[in-house]
Amino acid sequence: MFLSHRLPIIFLLLIISSTAYVNYNEEEAKLFLNLAAAAYPANNASDMREECVKKTFPDDTFAVFAAITTPCDKRNNSCQAFSSVSNKTRRIILSFRGTDGTSQLYQEMTHSLRDYPYYNETDDKGNVGQIGRVNKYFLTAMNVMWDVMVEPLLPLYPNYTFIVTGHSLGGAMAALAAFRLSYRKVVENPYDIRLITFGEPREGDYEYAQIFQQYVPYSFRIVHYTDPVPHLPPLDELNITLTGYPFHHTREIWYDNKFTSYTICNTTWGEDENCSDRKKFWSYGAKAMKEHLWYFNHYISVYGWNGCNSSNIISNSTAFFLFLYFLF
Repeated sequence: MFLSHRLPIIFLLLIISSTAYVNYNEEEAKLFLNLAAAAYPANNASDMREECVKKTFPDDTFAVFAAITTPCDKRNNSCQAFSSVSNKTRRIILSFRGTDGTSQLYQEMTHSLRDYPYYNETDDKGNVGQIGRVNKYFLTAMNVMWDVMVEPLLPLYPNYTFIVTGHSLGGAMAALAAFRLSYRKVVENPYDIRLITFGEPREGDYEYAQIFQQYVPYSFRIVHYTDPVPHLPPLDELNITLTGYPFHHTREIWYDNKFTSYTICNTTWGEDENCSDRKKFWSYGAKAMKEHLWYFNHYISVYGWNGCNSSNIISNSTAFFLFLYFLF
């Protein structure tokens, strides 16, 4: 049965206001960064991924359930992610990698400019709801990873807490995966799905963003100063709430250039002009590109390949080429 997804306004406001009670925890966000970085090493460097997980949770025991690298678009560009499970603390990690190469970047950019189809999602009772519009590339990529990495583990580990993260394109896939987990009531309490992303692009429109924050109240988007990727696809300020126009879900946590301070942005409106939206990121050149790769004083991909040990300092020119390679 197809249901148009509309909630009574009072219920909607109650749910949205409840998100304000989740406090941002910087130390927790740094742990999530380790897990986002752990998605970057190739499967033949699984020891580096495992080092990141051990560093994050030294007193826990996580076992990798799946580490997947698989084609996720018509050009056979790959997406990569992993899931790990702790039976000790009943937790599941889902971590999604960013873009791999310029061919994938081209596919993402072309879809980002034109493809925002309606997103129809099935709930736990088999009903289909319309969840606004979302970026076709991001949703297709998440669906591929869901089928091979997430769906198989769900019946084996009922009511485990989910730790969901990703950087850039991985952030968009992580957000969509977290939403699906909640919408399908994989866990009884939506607060048991914890989502923190880094440099996440806009994966949906205004309607999607409003519904998203109902279902994923434990959600933070970390943005590093003038990182350009959270501003892609571009915001159309004249049509900001219209169907099919990109719009961020809440809540942005906006950091200064050196990660010495942060702003907790609007808790109910994903596009806060007092946060990163006020910066003209395109005027910062290579510096902005570098900031997309640099979170909590680590180059995320390099940090992951080093087993979440300190990443090396790199120049703006090197950052430029890394940015082209790992833009999303």
